[in-house]
Amino acid sequence: AVVSTQSTGEEVVAKNYQKILILEDDIRFDANFNSQLNDLTAEVEALSLDWDLIYLARKILQKSETFVPGSSRLVIPKYSYWTASYMLSNKGARKLLKQEPDKKMIAVDEYLPLMFDSHPNREWSAHYEPRDLIAYSVNPLLIEPQFYIGQEGYISDTETSTVILDRSRPASSSSEESKVEL
Repeated sequence: AVVSTQSTGEEVVAKNYQKILILEDDIRFDANFNSQLNDLTAEVEALSLDWDLIYLARKILQKSETFVPGSSRLVIPKYSYWTASYMLSNKGARKLLKQEPDKKMIAVDEYLPLMFDSHPNREWSAHYEPRDLIAYSVNPLLIEPQFYIGQEGYISDTETSTVILDRSRPASSSSEESKVEL
């Protein structure tokens, strides 16, 4: 949820952490996770890569992603879902907090792609300026969810959510009612 992302970001800033690793509680680690994470951080440092967020797990929704020049394991992500695991820098936390996400009802799965300007809904994007989060993703992913959609035990607070009409706001120019996703 954006609220937990906001409180985590506030702690990163308050305690001046330079980078953190965020892990959800329903994930599975790759067998060589520790060594792969060490290799990833070494590569990021060797490339002197400026970054705000690096996905370690996500649902890839658009396949044609470009590798970062000089990298064997980092891509520039397109619209993605899931926030099962990612690294966040202090600078990235500050950028996310600057948008005051607690004042806009949106799932964090949508918020992050909006912030790195890869969200397909341009109407939503218009509410977030600047959209300058510098995001990357490890490829192949180092973590996966414990369950996938359709499997027994699968629960999602975003993918199976209902769109609720917000009748307190005027309809958009396309004559559709404003929608809020919970």
